[in-house]
Amino acid sequence: MGYAVLHLDKAKGNDSGISAHIERTIQPKNVDPELTSLNKELIEFPEGIENRTQAIQHRIETANVARKVTSDQVRAIRLILTGTHQDMIRINEQAKLDQWCTDNIQ
Repeated sequence: MGYAVLHLDKAKGNDSGISAHIERTIQPKNVDPELTSLNKELIEFPEGIENRTQAIQHRIETANVARKVTSDQVRAIRLILTGTHQDMIRINEQAKLDQWCTDNIQ
């Protein structure tokens, strides 16, 4: 048995750099484009929202926050799951990731 690590990072601003990487609007050097079809969207965007940047802004605008959200504040939390290739395959085959997301992400 290897490992899996869940990283939590604060995202300030509109997080457009990571959004471009995730949505493949840019092609990072370390990405095999033939594997992009294996990516999963864990959260569906609201109607009319087309990308992560819009989704982050939409969530802020509809969260009933009484004060202004400034550009230097945390706007989202990035969750990145990494691990050994074998363990990620095992986690996927056991459907544990899908179940965890269903139970914990809204």
